[in-house]
Amino acid sequence: MSIKKHKYGICNLSIIPVRKDSSSTSELITQLIFGELYTITKQTEKWFHIKVEDDSYNGWINYTQIKIISKIDFDKLNLVTSKLSIRTIDFVYKNSESTLIPMGSKISSCQYLNYTFKGNSSKDIKNKNVVETAMKLLNSPYLWGGKTSLGIDCSGFTQIVYKINDINIYRDASQQANQGRLITEKQIKPGDLAFFGESDKKITHVGIMLSKEKIIHAYGKVRVDKINSEGIINLTSKSISHKLICFKAY
Repeated sequence: MSIKKHKYGICNLSIIPVRKDSSSTSELITQLIFGELYTITKQTEKWFHIKVEDDSYNGWINYTQIKIISKIDFDKLNLVTSKLSIRTIDFVYKNSESTLIPMGSKISSCQYLNYTFKGNSSKDIKNKNVVETAMKLLNSPYLWGGKTSLGIDCSGFTQIVYKINDINIYRDASQQANQGRLITEKQIKPGDLAFFGESDKKITHVGIMLSKEKIIHAYGKVRVDKINSEGIINLTSKSISHKLICFKAY
C-alpha cells in the first residue's frame, strides 16, 4: 500500500491507539475515535504516520487499523457539519450489529461508513454547557494518551469536553495554554481552564474550573478538587498536587 496513491484515512473503529513511535510497545500519545479523519504522512511496512485532521496531532497507527479514503471523500467529509456523540458510551449500527463508540465520536461520518446512529448529538444541545459536559466524565480512570470515559488524560478531557461545546483546542496541555485569553482569578467563570506546571514555559496539567474554588480534572481519575492561588488542593491527601500557572478563557 503506497501513500503516493492513498494519503487519507478515517477512523472506522471505536478507538484506535496513536503511538509515539512505530511499535506496539511504544508510548500511547493520543487516540483516534470513531469518525475522525487523518492524513497519512509516511509509512513503514506495518505502521502509518498520521496527522489528525481536527487538531494536527501526529503519531503512528498500525496497518491493521487503517481505513483509506480518497482525497475527494476526505474533502467532502470535511465539509459536512460536524456532529459528535454526547453520551459517555453510545452505539452505532450496521445491519444487525452494534459498535460501541465513546463520547465525542464524529457521528456525522456515519453515513459514509454505512452506519446508523439513533442517539442525540452535539447539535441537539440547545444551551451549551462546559461544566455539565465535564461532569458526565466524573470518575473516568486516568490513562496517559486517553480520550474516552474508559481512560482519559488531563488534556484529552478538556479537549473532548470543549469540542462537544463547539470550542476546538489542541491536544496537549502545553498547546492549549497557548490558546485562549489570559484572565485573572477575579474574572474566572465556570468552564474556564486552569493550567499548572513548573513555569509558564513548562505546562504539565490542565483542568476545568467549576467555580473560583473548585476544579474538575483528570488525575488518577476525573475528580473534583479545591483550588487556590497556589494550586490544586487534593481532597484526598489535603496537599497541593499541582502548582498554578494561569487561567484562560476561550
